[in-house]
Amino acid sequence: MKVKLIALAVSAMTISGAWGHGYLMDPPSRAYQCKLGNNQECGNVTWEPQSVEQKSGFPDAALPYDGELASAGIPSFSQLNRQSADAWAKTSIKAGRQTFVWHHTAPHKTTNWRYYITKQGWDPNAALTRDAFELTPFCVIEGNGQAPAVETAHECDVPERTGYQAIYSVWEIADTANSFYQIADIVFAGDNPTQADPSDSWGRMLEGQMYGKNLRAGDKVKVRFFRADAELISFTTTLTITDELTDKNRWSKALAAAVNEKADAEKWGIRAGVKDAQGKIEPVFGANKIYISSAPETLDPVRRLQSIAISYEESATNTNEQLEISELLTSKVQNGKSTLTFNLWTAGKWAVEAKVYDSIGTVKGYTKTALENVDGPISFDLDQVTADETYTLSLIATNEQGELIQAKPQQFTLQSATPEAEKPAADTVKYDETFPHNKSSYKSGTRVLQPKNGKVYQCKPFPYSGYCSQWSSSATQFEPGIGSHWQQAWIEK
Repeated sequence: MKVKLIALAVSAMTISGAWGHGYLMDPPSRAYQCKLGNNQECGNVTWEPQSVEQKSGFPDAALPYDGELASAGIPSFSQLNRQSADAWAKTSIKAGRQTFVWHHTAPHKTTNWRYYITKQGWDPNAALTRDAFELTPFCVIEGNGQAPAVETAHECDVPERTGYQAIYSVWEIADTANSFYQIADIVFAGDNPTQADPSDSWGRMLEGQMYGKNLRAGDKVKVRFFRADAELISFTTTLTITDELTDKNRWSKALAAAVNEKADAEKWGIRAGVKDAQGKIEPVFGANKIYISSAPETLDPVRRLQSIAISYEESATNTNEQLEISELLTSKVQNGKSTLTFNLWTAGKWAVEAKVYDSIGTVKGYTKTALENVDGPISFDLDQVTADETYTLSLIATNEQGELIQAKPQQFTLQSATPEAEKPAADTVKYDETFPHNKSSYKSGTRVLQPKNGKVYQCKPFPYSGYCSQWSSSATQFEPGIGSHWQQAWIEK
C-alpha cells in the first residue's frame, strides 16, 4: 500500500537537527514540559529541551539577560520567556529534602549544578529577572570535573514557600565556557489545585488546558479527554470557529462553555473554566481548565480521567512538502510483544508521531521523531498485544509551519510465532530494548536488538557511550550494525 497525505494545519512546531546536552527532568523543567506536551506554544524547544545553553556566570555575569532567563537568550527559544501565573504547567513539591534529576544527552565534564528559587512574593506575571530570585543557591552539587551519568539525581533541601514558585537550575560545564539553564514551574503542596481537597466539591483539576493558537472562521477545535490507558471519545467536545471566535482567548472561553453545556446535559460531574477564591468555576478569556466533582454520584469514567488535550481541524493549506508511507510489516507475537515497521518517505522537515491502538482505543505502541528528507524504515515496539487481533496504526506529522498531515488509519492483524520460535534457543542473547526504542536511555552496557539484521549490540563504556543515544532517521551514523560509525559506539554480542 502507498498513501499520499494531504496537509492540514496544527500547532506550530519547528524541527532542528542540533544535538543538545541536558535538561532538568524531575521536577520537569518548562522546556521538558514542552517536549512532554504539557506546555503549549513552545516553539523550537519542544524538540530541543536539552539545548538551552548560554555562557556561564549566572547570577553575576550579564548573560543570560534579565527577561531572557528561561530561554538563556537564545532567540529560537524565546517562547520560554513568556511569563504569567497560568502560562505554564506546574509540578507539586514540598519544602525540605527533595530529589532533582538531570537528564544528560551528551556527557560534559562538570563544574557543578546550582539551584535557585524565587522569593516569596515575587510577581509571577512579570518577566523573569534576577530580582525575582534568591541569588544564593539553595543547593549546590559539585561535579568535580567529572562527566555525569545519563541521569543524575541530586538530593536538595528546598526552602519553605507557598503557592506558585520557579526554580532556576544551572548545569555549569568544566570543559567549555557555557552552562545549561532550566526553569521549573512548581507549586508547593497544599496550594496545588490538581490535588483533591475533601472540602471542595470541585477539588481535582485535570492536566492540560483549553488554550492554543489563533484560528480562522470555519476551523474546528476540540478538547479530548484521557484516562491513563485510553481516550474517552464520547467526552470529546468540538467547537466550530466563527468570525468572532478566531482569537485563541475567545475560542477558549467558548469551548469551555460548550463543555459545561454538554457536561450538564449528560450529568458528567465536569466543570470547565477557572476557579475563583470562593471556589466558583466559570469560563474566562484565556486558558481554561477542567475540574472533576468529588460528589458520590460522579460517574466512574469521570473519576478516572487524568488529562485533556486540544486538537484542530483546519482548512487545507498549500505546501511543497510531502509524506508517504508504504510496506507495513509486523513481526510475529512473542510473549505479548511485536515490532511494527513501515517505510516512510519525506520531503521537507517533519515531526512524526505514530501510535498503534487496539479495538477499544488503548495505546499499544508509540514513537515520535523529527525527520528531514528521509526514505527508509521506521520501527517501534508493540507491547501487550495478542495474535489474531486487529490493530490500527495512526500517523500524524507536523512541519515547520505548523501544518499537519494525518494518514488514513491503517489496520493490521498480528500473527503468532510458531511454537519453536516461542522457545528461546540456548544461544539466544538477552537484550534490553529493540533499537531505537527508548534510545534516550541508552548507556554503557545497554543491549539492543537490531531488527534489521536480528543481531544484539552492547553500548560501549564511557567516553563512547554518549554516541549510543545519538540517532535519528536523518542521522544514522551510530546505528548499531548499520551506521557508518557504529563500531565507535557498539560491540556486537
